[in-house]
Amino acid sequence: MSYKKSLIALGIVSALALGGCATTGGGASSSAHWPNLIVHLHGANAKAYLVDPATDTVVATLPTEKGASLGATTPDGKKVFVAAEAEGGTTLTVIDLEKRAVTGKIKTGNRPKHPAISPNGKWVQVNHWGLDDGKLRVTFIDAATDKIVKNIDLPVAGQAKGPTSMHNAWSYDSRYAFSVDRVDDNLVIVDTNDWSVKKIKTSSKPHYPVPSPDGKELWLVVEGKDRDANYPGAVIFDMGSFNQTGFVKMPVINQGAIEGHHGNFSQDGKYFFMLNRGPGSKLVGTEMSVYDAHTKKYVTRTDTVSTGIGHTYNSPDGRYAVVTNYGNNWVSIVDNTQGFKVAKDLNVGKGRMGHVAFTKDGRYGYLSNAGDGNLHKIDMQTLSYVKEIKTGNAPGGSQVLNVWTNVFEELPR
Repeated sequence: MSYKKSLIALGIVSALALGGCATTGGGASSSAHWPNLIVHLHGANAKAYLVDPATDTVVATLPTEKGASLGATTPDGKKVFVAAEAEGGTTLTVIDLEKRAVTGKIKTGNRPKHPAISPNGKWVQVNHWGLDDGKLRVTFIDAATDKIVKNIDLPVAGQAKGPTSMHNAWSYDSRYAFSVDRVDDNLVIVDTNDWSVKKIKTSSKPHYPVPSPDGKELWLVVEGKDRDANYPGAVIFDMGSFNQTGFVKMPVINQGAIEGHHGNFSQDGKYFFMLNRGPGSKLVGTEMSVYDAHTKKYVTRTDTVSTGIGHTYNSPDGRYAVVTNYGNNWVSIVDNTQGFKVAKDLNVGKGRMGHVAFTKDGRYGYLSNAGDGNLHKIDMQTLSYVKEIKTGNAPGGSQVLNVWTNVFEELPR
């Protein structure tokens, strides 16, 4: 069988497995509940807009906090926790999706960044963009009671320059919480059995920890410093010992600037996608690189019309990866069954395209636009633009979400 035909077969098998709610090894939750609402966060407006995908209308507008840009849904689909990362922000907003109301405000620390909820639904992990009394704080909240159960304040040796942390994730057995220390460049691992902490030094700024779907490895995207010796790429750790077992580097071919941003596994767990965004001062990266998750070998690379690319959102059937960005208003849709080539480029809205949420059946995707602040609906069957849904209607549109995810771009399996 040719390589192209094998990829096509792989996509068909993946779609069938996902349709039957199959799980992959020790990995992601197949029991996560998909709410019947799309949540669009707007950091500048300090609002959360709840959209009914059956009618594409806003059914509730809820107050959050300034800079409340990122959130997370509990696996039962009942709550969303939203962090306020703006300068001076200290508060997590709790949204009850059944009541369509804000039911709590939790003060956690200096500029809470990104909530991440454990697969068993017990814990909400929150990291912070600022230091608290000179220390880097990771907060753990009981997801049932909305009470803080543990603040872990980590000493740092260096001087904070820019965001001190970035994103979080969990081991799929819900034991280990992963975060990053960008002051001293460390992976941070918290064992929730006894709240002990392990730090592992990284070669450059750590950005995005991603557990493998089989529960055996952790892949950590590091931003890199140059093309010669300190490449952007992913450090691979054994989940049992946390010893480093490998490193995959990005090709960064014909790239005007380099910075490894996010990475994620395909829905079948067989491939790992990684994106070159470029640094904040030069958001021009276009390279998506693909690796075999088993052999750790580089497979191919794809250039996109989308620029400053940051995220590859998996469609529910695993066929497509929707590439969103920090640079322009183009979305590139990659077909994983056709050699990871771009199947369609869509020009959407009036600003950069940040995030995507899909309907459970995978038919539609809802994209957030940072420039116009609204949602944009696309048809994943025809790969065409459908309509704009007025939500924030002003610059500052942020994440759109619905179902529980362990990392941004991977849906429940």
